[in-house]
Amino acid sequence: MPSRTCSGRRRGPWCRSPVSSSGVRRRVDPVARKVCVVGAGPAGLVAVKTLVEAGLEVDCFEMSSEIGGHWVLDNPNGRSAAYRSLETNTTLRMSRLGDYEMPAGWPDFPGHAQVREWFESYVDSFAFRDRIQLRSEVRAARPLDPSGFQIDVRGPTGRTSQTRYDALVACSGSYWAPRMPELPGDFDGERIHAHLYRDPATPLALRGKRIVVVGIGNTGCELACEIAAAGAEAVFLSARSGTWFLPKRVDGRPFVAAAPMMHPCDPVPCLLRVLPDSWRRRLFGRLAATRFRRMLGARMRRFEALGLPPAPANPLDKRPTLCDPLLDALEQGAVVARPAIARLDGERVIFADGSRERVDVVLCATGYHLRYPYLPAELVDTRDDDLTLFLGTMHPRRHDLFIVGVSRPTGAFWPIAEMQAQLAAALLSGRYLLPGRAGIDRRSGPILKRRAFNPALYGLSIREELRRGERRAKRSS
Repeated sequence: MPSRTCSGRRRGPWCRSPVSSSGVRRRVDPVARKVCVVGAGPAGLVAVKTLVEAGLEVDCFEMSSEIGGHWVLDNPNGRSAAYRSLETNTTLRMSRLGDYEMPAGWPDFPGHAQVREWFESYVDSFAFRDRIQLRSEVRAARPLDPSGFQIDVRGPTGRTSQTRYDALVACSGSYWAPRMPELPGDFDGERIHAHLYRDPATPLALRGKRIVVVGIGNTGCELACEIAAAGAEAVFLSARSGTWFLPKRVDGRPFVAAAPMMHPCDPVPCLLRVLPDSWRRRLFGRLAATRFRRMLGARMRRFEALGLPPAPANPLDKRPTLCDPLLDALEQGAVVARPAIARLDGERVIFADGSRERVDVVLCATGYHLRYPYLPAELVDTRDDDLTLFLGTMHPRRHDLFIVGVSRPTGAFWPIAEMQAQLAAALLSGRYLLPGRAGIDRRSGPILKRRAFNPALYGLSIREELRRGERRAKRSS
């Protein structure tokens, strides 16, 4: 366990959920008293802290011996995809939580060890470590009628206990079940997923080898550049579709440092605030697309000239990729762009354009399946790697089940997870009353197979719904 020397900055709750219009807590009867949180990664930690502050009895179960989830390099639970050079793709400002910031002297894009240290200090600063049970795996969560769950937990000794909880908050993450592409043919070399990659020597020695990296998301591009710089004989970057490439830094400063509306608590212009939610998203999408094309159009044409597929017309159709070394690596020939893989043939990879390359390793940075093995499939069906949820977090039919931390924002995940946890806490503590079934269905939709959404608009939607729900709760009491 790392030494806890991080002095994260604790602030007043300037971005808290509006629990009452006067700012004074009202005495209410909670809908739920005992809440089970699965997972002690970033989403689980912000959920525990938020639920505890709402006055709920919370037990958090983490199968690892460490907290931090994905950000723990070589996590004992085997589920971390962190590699040694991993750093955040969002700045300190974009990553901040409502009442806890990263230290001001840290790099603009902290590395995995700093992120882990920050979350350790977050737990200690708000004093909820006693709510987390490590080396405790949730084996099954059985829904009860009419509400609640029976939770089966295998503890550190290997014994399984069963406990009833009034609600379940699932925070077990979406970066642990690798999705491998189906590539026809036989391959004589090695084929691995980026989930196993730690550095150019682990788990495979890649120096002097010929590598195909499949996928042009953040991970694929970062690994291609790192492997090329470490002395690979050749690195090919294979992509079946294009994406927008944003610079992380311009003239030494974060590209998004002055960008508005990149955090759930950033102010939203009055024009957007008065529009219906769907109109907001549509108008913002058009404005953002126009601005992206004006600022980055010439840069994107350079990527296309070097062989990468054209980017989608709307930059929000896919989450953009941030990898500063890639353009130079492509222009210098250290990384060579190739189209999608058509098939494998012995020691060669044949691409969709008919070109062939002799290859030693195919490294697939092709994403992850969404899985909740402890929940019944008839309740949480993730066969198409997506879920339909109310406001991105609550099961539309089981109002005692929340999925926190799975989303596709244009900014950081952590403050989004915090907003989702605030909605769960408000409902379970009785301070918020849901709309009717029609209202729930109207605000429910897929959480992953949709355009990347703006964090500030999402945060505004949550705050507005919390205010409406609090008024409903007052009227019903």
